[in-house]
Amino acid sequence: MAIKVFDYRTDIANVVINPELRGRFVKMDPAPAGRMHSHDLGGEIFVVLEGSCEFLVEDERVTCGPGQLIYVEPTRKHTLHAVGDGPCVVYLSVTPHVDPTHTVYDEHYQELPPQYRGVGADTAGIDIAELSTRYLGSARRLAELAQRNVRVAEAQVTAVNSGDKAAMDELWYGLRPVLREVSSAERAWNLLAPRAMPKE
Repeated sequence: MAIKVFDYRTDIANVVINPELRGRFVKMDPAPAGRMHSHDLGGEIFVVLEGSCEFLVEDERVTCGPGQLIYVEPTRKHTLHAVGDGPCVVYLSVTPHVDPTHTVYDEHYQELPPQYRGVGADTAGIDIAELSTRYLGSARRLAELAQRNVRVAEAQVTAVNSGDKAAMDELWYGLRPVLREVSSAERAWNLLAPRAMPKE
């Protein structure tokens, strides 16, 4: 499979969308800042590529120029906008990218009900019952793997506490399938969640 190359001068869009990460290039003309939002699970990185961008994070503000980066932790309210004489281009990534990707607020900063966007989800021709079954299966596998991981941890904790590298490796080999199944559950969820939105 060929490595895909994206260019911020031509690819102003989502360029990577999966449960592990959403990455996109955004071009903005100078305008007032939009309403703040947050991400329940995801941290977000912003890198300014061109122009000047002001970031509002909770009650703080910072203006960044080309080559500068900020990180916004999960659950922190934030927004951004171009400032200065011309547009700005920003690369952003949110990880993990689990629907609902954004927590939105009213004008008094009271949390509004979740809105499932389905960004990157293609479920055309798949019955909702099939999507629900897929998610349930992944949730069950995750629970089983988590229980197995607990048993491994209980068996190895004393050896880990005494500095036994082999025991630490066993903990990792117990945890790794759990984390892989978390990703599978997120993927199944991201396909199912948008189907909860009412038809317009």
